[in-house]
Amino acid sequence: MATITVSPQANRVRTDTTMRMQVCETVSLTASTKLLRLRSAEERILPRFEAGAHIEVNVTFPDGQETWNAYSLIGDPADRSLFEIAVKREERGRGGSRYLHDAISVGEILEVRGPTNGFPLDMDATSHLLIAGGIGITPIYSMSVQLSKLKIKHRVIFCARDVEDAPLLERLRSSSFADVEFHADGGQRDCYYDFDSLLRDPVEGQRIYVCGPQALIRTVVRISARQKWRGGAVRFENFGGIYDAPNPKLTVHLAKRSKTIVVEQPESIVDAIARHGFDPLYGCKRGDCGICAVSVTSGTPMHRDMFLSEEEKESGKYMCPCVSWSASEEITLDI
Repeated sequence: MATITVSPQANRVRTDTTMRMQVCETVSLTASTKLLRLRSAEERILPRFEAGAHIEVNVTFPDGQETWNAYSLIGDPADRSLFEIAVKREERGRGGSRYLHDAISVGEILEVRGPTNGFPLDMDATSHLLIAGGIGITPIYSMSVQLSKLKIKHRVIFCARDVEDAPLLERLRSSSFADVEFHADGGQRDCYYDFDSLLRDPVEGQRIYVCGPQALIRTVVRISARQKWRGGAVRFENFGGIYDAPNPKLTVHLAKRSKTIVVEQPESIVDAIARHGFDPLYGCKRGDCGICAVSVTSGTPMHRDMFLSEEEKESGKYMCPCVSWSASEEITLDI
C-alpha cells in the first residue's frame, strides 16, 4: 500500500486576492540563496498562515513573459506585518529566480497571492521526522520552528551538496527541540544519505515530511512503502521545473483544441498550456493530487508523479503533465 498523502486543498482555480508587496529587506543566506522580506505596500495586515504554507510571486522571465512561482514562507506566523521567503538562484531555470536575485532590490513592488498550505503539520502525530534536500529546507524549517515553539522534540535530516549550499542550517541548529543532522554528499550518488537505514523500522504514529528534488522524494516514498510504513506516514512537497529529460524540447499536441505547442524544460507542460491562453485542470502542480491527469493518445509518457498507479503508468495511457514529460519528442494529450 502506498504511503503518500495528497495535498488536502488542491484547487483548480486560484481565488487568492493579489496583494502588492514591497521588498523591505534582502539578506544573502548563501552565495546562491537570497532572503526577501516583504511588507504590504498598502500597510495592511497580512493573511494568517501556518508552517508549510507558501505564497506565489509574479516573476518576469528574460523574454518578458510572466508567471507565478511558489515560495515557502519561513517567517514567524505570529508577525502579520511581514512575509519572508528564501529564493535559490537557479541558473538552469527559465529565469524567475534570477529575476528575483538580479532585478529586485529593496523598495521594489511585487505582486503576491496566497498564502496556501498543501503541506501542513499533522499535530495528531506521535512524532515528527523532517527531511529536506537543498532549498527544500524552506517549508521544513518553518515546520521545525513551529514544533520548537510548541516545545515538541523532532528530528531534522538536511541533505545538501555542501555546507556552503545549506541555507538556514545555523537557524535550525539553534533550537533545543530539534535534533538536526546535516549530510553533505558533494553531489556524488555514492555519498547520498542512507535512507534505507533511517526508515528500516516503522514508527507507529510518526509522520515523515519531505521536501526537495523529486529523486529525494521518490527515494523516501519507495523505501517507506517497501518497509511497510502505514498509509499516510509520508507527506511531501516539491516545487520546480522539469530537468534532465532526454529531450529538453517537447512538442505537445492538444487533441481537443487542435493546437500544437512547444514546451522547453524546465517549464512544465501544464504551465506551457496555461501560457498559451488555455485553462488546464491542475491542483498541487507537484504530481501528488492527480487533478491534472489526462489521457495520452500518442507518444510515450515519462512519469514523474506520485499519483498514478504502476499499472496506469505502464499502460502509457495517462500522465500528470504538471510534473511528467515525454520520452518521445512529441506527445498528444486528450485536452
